[in-house]
Amino acid sequence: MARRIVGGAEGRKITKEAEKKANIKRKQNTRNERETLIIACEDKVSAPLYFNAIFDNLKRNHAIATSSLIIAEHNHTDPCGVLQDLLNYSGYQDFDHQWIVIDRDEERTNGGGHTLENFNQALAKADRNKIKVAYANPCFEIWYLLHFEYRNTAIDRENLNGILVRDYQYAKNRLFTIVIDPDLQETAIRNSKQLIKSWIEIQGKIKPVTDNPSTTVHDLIELLNSFKKNQAA
Repeated sequence: MARRIVGGAEGRKITKEAEKKANIKRKQNTRNERETLIIACEDKVSAPLYFNAIFDNLKRNHAIATSSLIIAEHNHTDPCGVLQDLLNYSGYQDFDHQWIVIDRDEERTNGGGHTLENFNQALAKADRNKIKVAYANPCFEIWYLLHFEYRNTAIDRENLNGILVRDYQYAKNRLFTIVIDPDLQETAIRNSKQLIKSWIEIQGKIKPVTDNPSTTVHDLIELLNSFKKNQAA
């Protein structure tokens, strides 16, 4: 039986193909590690805990470099202030992806919430600065509820939190661990998209300020998930 001579033409061809595949893989991994994202959150505890848990998962799976995902320092609890927290972060423009996570959170007679003008100004200013917005109406917790059920009727912050506490053992001051489950996350994404679609069918477009309930947090989550998918490619 004739032996293949690795140093011959056939051997050189195999070596070049192997090198080419290795170079492609290295480029893919380098590109993933260089993906950077910064977010600023309106909520000081619940949302940052949630996003940090997702960041940690991505880092453990080597889908992103350790320093590639940043949550800006929290100094404000209103949409315009959250945007300012992001703009105040030195070098925020250098990140590939820049997001704010804000609530509609209408003003309440007993205090709290913020004005329609504040919310709309944050949306407009973010757009001018090419910063993406993941909003929630009435608040971030609607994203959590959509992990368990589809809801298309209006609800206020107090009642929404009450459902999560009563039925799903939610607590704002600790990580809501159950929603890190991939299957539940997929349900939330599907329900969130369906809500947006239903508003478009009803009124021809989305109106973040009045579409209660609705959220675009799924857009940010899908972006984060894409880091892991790119790594596996």
